[in-house]
Amino acid sequence: MGDRGSGWALGRAACALSLTLAMSLAALAARAEAFDPRILPAKPRYVRNAACRPVTIAMPPATHRLPGSNRISPRPADIPVGQGDSAICFAYATADMISQRVGVAVSPLDVAAKFYFADPARLSEIGDTRIRDHLRAHPAYLADIAWSRNAADISHDGNPQLQPYFDKLEGGEEDAAALLYNLGGLCEERDLPSHEGYAHFTPYFAALRYSAPVRAPNMSFRSVGSTVDKLRSRRADAVNAAWLAQAEALCRRRPPPVPLLPVSFRIAANQLAFMEMLEEGRAPAPATVTRMLAMVDYALDHGRAPTVGYSWYVLEERDPKDPDVAADHSSAIVARRREAGACQYLVQDNTGEYCARMRAGIRERCDNGRVWLTEDELKRTLYSVIYLR
Repeated sequence: MGDRGSGWALGRAACALSLTLAMSLAALAARAEAFDPRILPAKPRYVRNAACRPVTIAMPPATHRLPGSNRISPRPADIPVGQGDSAICFAYATADMISQRVGVAVSPLDVAAKFYFADPARLSEIGDTRIRDHLRAHPAYLADIAWSRNAADISHDGNPQLQPYFDKLEGGEEDAAALLYNLGGLCEERDLPSHEGYAHFTPYFAALRYSAPVRAPNMSFRSVGSTVDKLRSRRADAVNAAWLAQAEALCRRRPPPVPLLPVSFRIAANQLAFMEMLEEGRAPAPATVTRMLAMVDYALDHGRAPTVGYSWYVLEERDPKDPDVAADHSSAIVARRREAGACQYLVQDNTGEYCARMRAGIRERCDNGRVWLTEDELKRTLYSVIYLR
């Protein structure tokens, strides 16, 4: 009798513990996928947060699956997803911005693929009236997307013929990438891992390029047919269409819970153009710089993680042998604080660089890929701000 009673009590305790654990996990999952259903005004009045009130934007954790392995980081929230050897920081920053907006970590590789190859004409077919209103308010969106695609670079590395293979494309625009991500549904980072850039798929891309000459002739690949001519060739079409099919096979897509409506402001097309402005004596007016920082403050104060275009050399000294004089970079801003009398912004870097390699004074404000930059440090090279309404 006593043994049965003891076992029954233990069983009840175990059930209660299991129920509590299940409820806790459900609560964690609900918090991780929480999102703000509000749509912010299209043309608000931007004002600096004069008090530099502390604010932190919650970011959904990613899986950080390691290349060549199913192991994942035990504390993924501590380290941002890194782009590795790729040159698509715009996709990682945009993915951060989208992930924060929808409450789940989306794949930067999927963001990049849609930016380069999704059919922008399909945006007008989306039934959501808020997207239609956004498109009507920006009638040049098709031309803007085409321009941003034509501005992409093609890497020479292992690609002497400059074929526009997906994993050899570099650069992009965050606002266009965010708008195009309304198409086709969300793909989570856990389904299409992007940590360390293309490292998870290096053998796959090598095999695709090797077989491209055989599969390319006399083939028409509709999935890439709507992009600009610069991103097309017979061989590249074969590789890129195969990659898009692979992504669709891996991604368990679902519709975004809110429309992705980017608001952007830029004073230069990229960091190099910004540097040329300075060299020509056309530095942005103080009111313009204040407007950009006011947009950052507005986004943070309304629960959004904005992305900014700036120079990597703010964080790290340039190697004199590095041919890249601009180091164009893009990152999300996820917090603000006042420290030592100065307003600081927490930049979520996506390069995976070690804090110890950063500039003296900045490395001390760096922790696992997130760096506190003062307002003055950010203003030196800031040329664009984008956030999602």
